[in-house]
Amino acid sequence: MEHEETQGASLGINFARAQRQLQAINNTPLASSSVEYQQQVKDLVTLLYTCSSQVGRLSLFSSNETVDDYSTSELKLILINAYLGEGLQKLSAPEGRTAVLEEALDQYKAFLTTCQALGIVSKSADMDRILESNGGDAGPKPKPVDPGVSRMQKIERFKRMRAMQQAITELEAMISGRDSKEAGGVEDEDIDEAERDHAVKLIELKIFQVIDDIVILHSEFDMAKQMEEMKSRRIGGGNTEGPGNLSAGKEVEWRLDSQSYGQIDPRTGKSTQPIFNSNGQPTRPFVLTNDRQRIKDSVFRPDWALPTMTIDEYLRQEQENGNIISGGGKEPDEKPDIDDNNHEALDADTLKKREWDDYKDENPKGMGNRGGNRG
Repeated sequence: MEHEETQGASLGINFARAQRQLQAINNTPLASSSVEYQQQVKDLVTLLYTCSSQVGRLSLFSSNETVDDYSTSELKLILINAYLGEGLQKLSAPEGRTAVLEEALDQYKAFLTTCQALGIVSKSADMDRILESNGGDAGPKPKPVDPGVSRMQKIERFKRMRAMQQAITELEAMISGRDSKEAGGVEDEDIDEAERDHAVKLIELKIFQVIDDIVILHSEFDMAKQMEEMKSRRIGGGNTEGPGNLSAGKEVEWRLDSQSYGQIDPRTGKSTQPIFNSNGQPTRPFVLTNDRQRIKDSVFRPDWALPTMTIDEYLRQEQENGNIISGGGKEPDEKPDIDDNNHEALDADTLKKREWDDYKDENPKGMGNRGGNRG
């Protein structure tokens, strides 16, 4: 029933409905992989295909005309191809993803071609390279750009896009009449001019977004194409590197059985045969190890180093290393006391103590550390 209403509605009504649906999809909280989200995308793509066929029947756009030759309502219809490419890009298609991406690229390039023919976007070498690219083949590769220059270009493009979005928001507010109370009303000529500017800025903003999306689509196309080729080889048995396609002489080398273990080293108990052969194929089973278990065991350990041995074990180890001296010669005898009747020995001992006292008076403790002995 809804499809019949779409077919019977006018082009303007269908396009306005498609714009509302696309805005709702971009603002939805649903996951892109959910069934409801994909159904909304499919309905949007169907509606946009209807709009595109209506534009084709009317032969609305021509390369012999310019932007000024079209009304504001007609100018907005240029966005149909861009919206259709965006919808196809959001569409999930596990089977035949490359075909969907090719169709999205064709719609994006049709949009840029129309804008270039009407003079909305100027012709350049980069634009020609984008339009001439086909699927995963991006045509001639651009010259490598300095990372600093590329970064500045992205920043400048982001600033321009943000300024366009701000201008579009202001124009939408003026068109909807939300500022009419504060401004005291807006004349019809100003409204028409605002609608015209709004349509042109929407197209200019979409051009920037489409160019970025084309770069992303080319990368995704390459990956999707490789995945489909791998899947087709796996289903059709076209894998030339598997054991099923090896010759009889090399099939034994590929198999990971007991015959491929080779000689065992009796000292280490490990195989002397290399893990991989010259073709990069494993010749025997091997185990990949990591520090996961060690890290797991240290989760609830303290953050400081714990002792690894007892004091007795440490002393025993130091003694074995020769760091502890034991034994030795005879201990020296104690100094004998001076006889009270030996006056010469007593006088010599007294003189020695006086000289030591004089030395301590002249050199107090810590004198050298404070720099007192400097001139």
